[in-house]
Amino acid sequence: MELVDAEVITTRPGRNYVLVRLETDVGLVGWGDATLNGREKAVETALRDHVLPELLGKDPRRIEDVWQSVFRHTYWRGGPVLNTALSGVDVALWDLKGKAAEMPVYDLLGGRTREYASVYEHCGGPDAETIVANCEAALDHGIEHLRVNPHGESEEYLDLDAVVNVVRRVREELGREPNLLLDVHGRATPVEAARLARRLEDVGLFFLEDPVRPENPDALETVRGSGTPLAVGELATDPWEQLPLVERELIDFVRADVVHVGGITAADKLAAVAELHHVRTAFHGPSDISPIVLAATVHLDLSLANFGVQELPEYARPSYDREELPLWNPEVHDVFSGGATLVDETGGLDVPDEPGLGVTVDVERAREFEYESQPLPSPRNPDGSVADW
Repeated sequence: MELVDAEVITTRPGRNYVLVRLETDVGLVGWGDATLNGREKAVETALRDHVLPELLGKDPRRIEDVWQSVFRHTYWRGGPVLNTALSGVDVALWDLKGKAAEMPVYDLLGGRTREYASVYEHCGGPDAETIVANCEAALDHGIEHLRVNPHGESEEYLDLDAVVNVVRRVREELGREPNLLLDVHGRATPVEAARLARRLEDVGLFFLEDPVRPENPDALETVRGSGTPLAVGELATDPWEQLPLVERELIDFVRADVVHVGGITAADKLAAVAELHHVRTAFHGPSDISPIVLAATVHLDLSLANFGVQELPEYARPSYDREELPLWNPEVHDVFSGGATLVDETGGLDVPDEPGLGVTVDVERAREFEYESQPLPSPRNPDGSVADW
């Protein structure tokens, strides 16, 4: 078997996605996602002009060999653009291999370790009352991991007192059973993050996410002194960035994004090392990933012994008043079918027992949606200085 066609398709059914389509000489097609939010055209160019032409004639079953070749033969390795391109190729190869073997990807990864992947829902709001109402709606559908980020003035800069007060009130209203999560988005200094982690110890967070920026991992030593679990890694663009955090046991959850860290191959290796250090996974599930990568991530979740929790895309639902619980807007469902679904009674994600990833793409419909530039947020602090998004 060999690859005879490799194509990148940039589409916008509601938002921009960069898709990788690989076809073999026996007619099998594999799909990957190489979306880099706000920098889609950079990845599209890397794929079209550099990566994909080098794949033609290769055996798609040799996933590790292709991964090493794409990663190492660029000489200047890694980074968000090249590793997102690599991730798209890698996911498509796993989809192809599953189809060739007539097995779902999770079986290729060792088989199921669980029946579904528990998720956490985004339940944030402008005040404690709204957050509690959002949490109660999620709990009614079996989702017991709840991200309780306060929005409003503290959205653009970290107001520690306001955050602590809101999270405490939410815990008081909901009781001790739900698992509460809080994301700092790397906006705190190490000292601020350490204080926040200590002040929230009695709240019993499931984890505190990205308390500091990722550029200086040693800063996590300052935060680590509390009993609050830490989750870090959604901005990592290769597994080596997370490796020292895992080996030094500075974190409790790896938050790598399958579409940026190097695909299924890289994320699976990182999870294996994490397991040896009692670190669990909480893979990134942002609103900018397509059904292809969410499915790929859930296949991984189902196969891992050290799975912790899976992020549910934030735009999935502001309300639960539908008979079914779709994860994307209707335009996305026009292009993609199959993939991960939310099993209402369990509060978890599952994937179909089909060969590959179980996602089908309507190519012609995808081509009807043209790319539109959408700048990323550019927040400022109250004094006008640049703030992290």
